[in-house]
Amino acid sequence: MSRIFDALSDGDNDSDARKAIVPFGVVEEKPPAHITAVRTIVPNEEKTTVPPRSPFIGELGGPTHNARKYMILAFALLALAFLGTGYALRAGPGGLDNGKQAYGVAFEGTIRPSSEIRITAESLGTVSKILVKVGDAVQKGQPLIRMDDREARLELKRATMELDAAQNSFSNFRAPLADLNARVAISQRREQQVPTRQFRDSPERAQATYDEAVVNHNRAKQLYETGLISKQEMDVKETELRIAQDDLTNAKNFASAAATVKDAQSEQADLQARASHEELRAQIDELELKHEEAERRVEAMEVRATEPGVIAEVSVGLGDRVPGGTLLVRMAQLSRMVAAVPVAATMISQLRVGQFAMVQVPSSPPQQVEGKIRMISPLPSANMTHLIEIEFENETRLLLAGQPTEVRFVKP
Repeated sequence: MSRIFDALSDGDNDSDARKAIVPFGVVEEKPPAHITAVRTIVPNEEKTTVPPRSPFIGELGGPTHNARKYMILAFALLALAFLGTGYALRAGPGGLDNGKQAYGVAFEGTIRPSSEIRITAESLGTVSKILVKVGDAVQKGQPLIRMDDREARLELKRATMELDAAQNSFSNFRAPLADLNARVAISQRREQQVPTRQFRDSPERAQATYDEAVVNHNRAKQLYETGLISKQEMDVKETELRIAQDDLTNAKNFASAAATVKDAQSEQADLQARASHEELRAQIDELELKHEEAERRVEAMEVRATEPGVIAEVSVGLGDRVPGGTLLVRMAQLSRMVAAVPVAATMISQLRVGQFAMVQVPSSPPQQVEGKIRMISPLPSANMTHLIEIEFENETRLLLAGQPTEVRFVKP
């Protein structure tokens, strides 16, 4: 300001000098009768010098005009200074409305949704109806696209018939038949194990024969000692006793082995019966899974929103034949947004995941919202900057995706 007023003072002094020193004199002469007046300008005799112009005085306009112009400029500068001071005082320390300290550098970036939902076709099908358009807000479970379900319903009907037939067969015929076969096998084995006189003796019969042989042997021995029977008859009784004793031992061993075989065969028959049941049950379970899969395919013919959001893209048209896995609809959740900004590598060491940041939202009027760092790229790009994502709430569901923004990181 002092320079401006000095320049104005110099301009006034120069104007006085210009008035005092004029290189030409003005001489008035009396004109003839037919001429009203004549003014003649003649050069002064003394040598004059013109002082240099002040750099603050323009080519056009006099000193008064220039002074007014610079006074207006000075007042404008003072007004801007007062406005800047007022904003800084209102914003608090560090220039943030919440009073937190922030780094002095603002980083430019782009806003995008915090998460996107891609809904794809579960199986091969034909698009028969599209129920939404781009920009529609949808709720969880709301139908989006219908596919032609004639093939899926036919497959479901076939699976239902197969399952009903298997269940009826299991409950009415095949399961009782398996139990009956097992019981018949056990009965046949038991019948084969009944002792017969032609093939083998039971332990009880062998025991009775042995007891009788012992009695006969003892009686013969007494008679032999008294001399009533011969040595030959005594030897016959001893032989009969040994045979009876051997038969008793064999009968007991056979009975024990037969009991073991009986138990093993019974257990085998039971296992076979259970195996038949399990095999039938496994077949029914497989058919039940096939039936459930057919039902799910029918339900999948109506594509529904898995989460609430806004339709960002519809990738198919009516009549399109799409295979499984084809993208049908892309949705965006606008409740939370992300500001992606590149940050110089020199500042990365000062930032942490979860650290607060202030995001300039391009609304009308512009506003700042608080967010948190959710991701810091560990590897720099070609220009030695790291991509940082700041997540913040978008409670009013403003359409901010793709818009530029400025981010200032809050000091921890």
